[in-house]
Amino acid sequence: MGNYAKAVQVLQKQLMEAIVETLGLNFGNLHNEIEGNQLMAINCYPPCPEPDLALGMPPHSDYGTLTILHQSGPGLQLQDNKKNWLSVPFVEGALIVQLEDQMEVMSNGKYKSVVHQVTLNAENKRLSIASLQSLPLNKKIGPAPELVDEQHPASYDEFSFRDFLDYISSNNIADRRFIDSIKKSA
Repeated sequence: MGNYAKAVQVLQKQLMEAIVETLGLNFGNLHNEIEGNQLMAINCYPPCPEPDLALGMPPHSDYGTLTILHQSGPGLQLQDNKKNWLSVPFVEGALIVQLEDQMEVMSNGKYKSVVHQVTLNAENKRLSIASLQSLPLNKKIGPAPELVDEQHPASYDEFSFRDFLDYISSNNIADRRFIDSIKKSA
């Protein structure tokens, strides 16, 4: 697991460099700003006799910059912009990369975080290893200054991982996503 975590950190850095470049930003200038923490979440979803009556994980988006997911079988669903649930095809050995809330804020909404959920299966157990990359606990992130101007005002307030934790400790995230709480009104 240690070797896997290190390899995923290298991949995360390479992906962040490419993403930052697509935004027209300089990764070298941002590298120290966006370097942060890695959290490994290992989930086991046992077979469920009535999978249509339960969810393995309710709809949510992750708080960080990127989530890199390895899974042992199907079950991941993503929500499209019309609020439809789409099953992610399972490819043995493939990694799934999801952009998350910190990336949406940093890009000033050019990139959107992925709302996802996990469904259960009647016959098969599913394991997932999610590597969540995020900024340090108290590091504030807001829209990159280079992406904010008169035509593109800041769409989000700054926030930190601590702000996210405070929010979820006193709010039901099934009712309202954290990122919606920091969106500025137009």
